[in-house]
Amino acid sequence: MKVGFVCPYDWSYPGGVRSHILGLAGALPEVTGGEVTAEIIAPATFAEPGIWAAGRTIGVPANGSVARICFTPGARRRLAGRLARGDLDLLHLHEPAIPSLSLLALGSARLPVVATFHASATRSLGYAAARPFLRRLVARIDVRIAVSEAARSLIGAYFPGDYRLIPNGVPVERFSGAAPEPDLQRGAPYVLFVGRPEPRKGFTTLLDAMAALRRRMDVRLVTTAAPSAPAGSPEHPDWVVPLGRVPDERLPGIYAGAGVFCAPSLGGESFGIVLVEAMAAGTPVVCSDLPGYREAAGEAAVFVKPGDPAALAAALGQVLEGGASAQRLVALGQARSAELDWRALAPRIVECYTAAMS
Repeated sequence: MKVGFVCPYDWSYPGGVRSHILGLAGALPEVTGGEVTAEIIAPATFAEPGIWAAGRTIGVPANGSVARICFTPGARRRLAGRLARGDLDLLHLHEPAIPSLSLLALGSARLPVVATFHASATRSLGYAAARPFLRRLVARIDVRIAVSEAARSLIGAYFPGDYRLIPNGVPVERFSGAAPEPDLQRGAPYVLFVGRPEPRKGFTTLLDAMAALRRRMDVRLVTTAAPSAPAGSPEHPDWVVPLGRVPDERLPGIYAGAGVFCAPSLGGESFGIVLVEAMAAGTPVVCSDLPGYREAAGEAAVFVKPGDPAALAAALGQVLEGGASAQRLVALGQARSAELDWRALAPRIVECYTAAMS
């Protein structure tokens, strides 16, 4: 069986949906003995190896973030040409109820369709406004998956139906065997932030917390968010180490070397793949107390009130100085990440494919 994975967002920009697709596509041949393979179909700003690129994207504000989507007549024609080759047995669409490549694929699909819904929010004005049009398209989906209760609650409020709950996974082996990146080991211990410097991600809260934490210990902040201020300025102090965009193969070593991983998001998180990646790499986690994050981490994280720099600084310091308590977090995290290994979850996805094909 050859499955076409359709990504709604720009493949050239890291994100949770991209990580989900990449991990699952890699696990399917392994867990099925090569009987199920996948081709990734996605928009892309830059040339990306291993995917079929549908075209460039535009950035649209959405859910406190920026969604880089491709939803043009040209993309629809290119996608229709790709699907017309007839070499795919099934489509696995991600977020097909937003204006994106996935919705274009759903509109023209003549194959069985499995769809995964990722987004989380208290409500969606877009879903509410487009529900009369989208209802008949969503009805075409043979099997629906939600990555968390938070995600199922959002999509189910506008499009009721049966949603199988299958969480996000990670390729645990890739992270668990990683050695700390040598260059980052030179200097004080570091707190790690992986994400975009968007308001929803709480990066400003983390900067304030780190400034407070540094009054009591020597610690750095290593981040894939690249502050726009020049190095040495008040907005970009010397203890911030901005990495910019990091290649996928480099991330495990960066996680492995961190004293603690921090996810200070303010809301809108349906799960939190980055938490599981950190846990798989043996790094303790401090994160905001959000329903999606609790689903991801279980008991294997320290949870703090979103948007509270003082509470965040206290939790980070507790873990960095924690000794045995930090090691307990590491052990709990490794156990939790094993439950979310794609090798354990992918067979459940294959069951969805079998159900859709029948």
